[in-house]
Amino acid sequence: MKIVKLLINALIAWTMGIVVIAAILYFSNGGSDFTVADITGFGVLAIVASGLLMLVLYLPSLCWLKRRRGGVKPRIEFLLLAGVICNLPVAIVFFTLVNRKMVLSEAIGFIVTFLIIGSAFGFGFTLAQQESR
Repeated sequence: MKIVKLLINALIAWTMGIVVIAAILYFSNGGSDFTVADITGFGVLAIVASGLLMLVLYLPSLCWLKRRRGGVKPRIEFLLLAGVICNLPVAIVFFTLVNRKMVLSEAIGFIVTFLIIGSAFGFGFTLAQQESR
């Protein structure tokens, strides 16, 4: 049952990430040139990359913290671990790509998207791992 909760958690985190991408694309140029192709291009890249991050980085780190703390309280630590600390390498990679493969605004948009996805996944992890009473 916890696996199903984690999958639902991942879907919610991805949905939040796509909403952030759509909002950034819409408001960055006042709604002009806002196309579905832009959302799908950025969205697919964010979903694939964050899916790999969830499996390779977020989930092992969150399980380690849960084991170390003996539970999932306080939740803010799990949110910050997955949202901020685990995304530091991602932010470094995106900043190294600035002026080579992407402009600064795209890099910041992706960093914010991964921050939202990681934070949502970390918070959802605490909800999925709660003990039944």
